[in-house]
Amino acid sequence: MLEAAFVDIDWQSHERSVNTFKDGPHIFLVQFLHGWLPVGKLVSRYNPVKYPSACPSCNEPTEDSKHVLTCPNPERHKWQAALKTSLRHRCESVDTDPALLDLLLWGLNHWLQGIPIPAHSVPEWITHLLHSQTMIGWDNFLLGRWSKHWTTLQFQYFQRNHIEVKNKNHGLSWSSNIIRLMWDHCYKEWKTRNKARHGKDAEDKAQRQLEKALRTIRDLYDLKPKCSLQAQRHYFYPTVEDHFCTDTDASSLENWLETYEPMIMQNIRHRQTNSDRRLRLIDEVFQP
Repeated sequence: MLEAAFVDIDWQSHERSVNTFKDGPHIFLVQFLHGWLPVGKLVSRYNPVKYPSACPSCNEPTEDSKHVLTCPNPERHKWQAALKTSLRHRCESVDTDPALLDLLLWGLNHWLQGIPIPAHSVPEWITHLLHSQTMIGWDNFLLGRWSKHWTTLQFQYFQRNHIEVKNKNHGLSWSSNIIRLMWDHCYKEWKTRNKARHGKDAEDKAQRQLEKALRTIRDLYDLKPKCSLQAQRHYFYPTVEDHFCTDTDASSLENWLETYEPMIMQNIRHRQTNSDRRLRLIDEVFQP
């Protein structure tokens, strides 16, 4: 972000919003605001075998933070309409300048659709706001990093139209009220995403855990040739099918993974290190 954009952010509104957000756990808000939600792209770095990078709801191969909010899956897409409806109702209830409301909704919609906002689509007197927020980023708008011009123009609207200034319709109260509403909807969408990833109920979650264990074990068996001969004999069954015939439930499979997966990965790394040094393990030299 450019320094000029950083300076133009209304950090007081952002701080007020953070301090008064009560609609979700604090850990979600911290991760959300800093781009550290455990999405597929992030967690797959730690263990791509166990944690796939793909979106759980569509065919997108890499799920990042933006995709969580823009996933085209019909069930996942519903939150956008709910967000826009709630924003319109909330803004109208606190006497928001109609031009600001239109820009707010247009800006979010264009960002969610990945389409730039044409400058001629807004009144001339708020083009500087459009330029400022575009420089800051409309993704940052959703993160509560608003241009300072929002609250200034809202107050000027009151002055022009002789509207009574109340506690919630101007300044930090007005901006933080709207920002918290957006975060609330983002948190609800995050919960919807998690249900798609981990299951909606106990039965669904158990099935997802079983599928995850089966997938992880299959991937480990694909790595079997990279292990030493001793590790292949000690850690693995002759075939993955033999393994699944012996361990038939999620609990047994997960226990096997907890015990042997770290050993298998360590053995592969150790063998690779020896290979780089052109060393051979003794069980590979003297095969039984």
